[in-house]
Amino acid sequence: MKEKILRLLSEAKKMSVKEHMYYWLIPMLVLGISMIFYFSRIPVLVNIICPQGNCEWGFLENLQLLVIVAILVVSVIGFFRKRELVLKWLFGFIAVFAIFVFLEEIDYGEHFAQLLAGAQGEDYNEQIISFRNIHNRGNNAKLFKRSVYLIMAMIFVIAPFYKSKVRNPRIYYFMPSLKIVLVALLTIISDLVPRIIVLLGGNKEGGLGVETGEFSEIMVYYIFFIYLIELIYVNKFRDEARDSEALNTDYQ
Repeated sequence: MKEKILRLLSEAKKMSVKEHMYYWLIPMLVLGISMIFYFSRIPVLVNIICPQGNCEWGFLENLQLLVIVAILVVSVIGFFRKRELVLKWLFGFIAVFAIFVFLEEIDYGEHFAQLLAGAQGEDYNEQIISFRNIHNRGNNAKLFKRSVYLIMAMIFVIAPFYKSKVRNPRIYYFMPSLKIVLVALLTIISDLVPRIIVLLGGNKEGGLGVETGEFSEIMVYYIFFIYLIELIYVNKFRDEARDSEALNTDYQ
């Protein structure tokens, strides 16, 4: 464990200012300010983060939607940017899945219908769509979250420390950088801190109640966004790496 911490600190020292900004500083500032607003008990600030009428209209939920849209955009870029068929299929699937997640998050338009037309809009929307969403039916939300957290732990916490030992170039391509562990740690913090504050008596009437996972949900989407950025702009697939080496040889 000590060795891994030292490796992570060493990697952090090598990061540029720009990398520090988007790997941890900007998301930490956004989350920190959001938590301060929400737990301030000042009605105006609380309503910005989680409106009492419907928390789905607040900053937290809409920031999640923006990150999902960003995932969709970079997935489409990856689809057109990459030449390998397997990568095109991968980024195409991610783009379609991002659309599905976006629709799930807005209850297939019910949030906006209710915001624009009140209860009448919600009733009209329910006539068209007979269910709100899939992930909130039954025990699906907990099952989805637990499976996603397990996958995230393997990909973004464990795998980066073993990337240097991977020899297969195709597998190496999909291994995230050690820097992404910083985002993973921030994701864990964003889940634990609000829960601890609520347990200590912080703003249980703020709209989220004890369900403060909306803070960490932003980071769940964000870490996958960062991972896609690495796959598209940083990591080189086998054929790309070979072409890059050939160009360097010709130049020399």
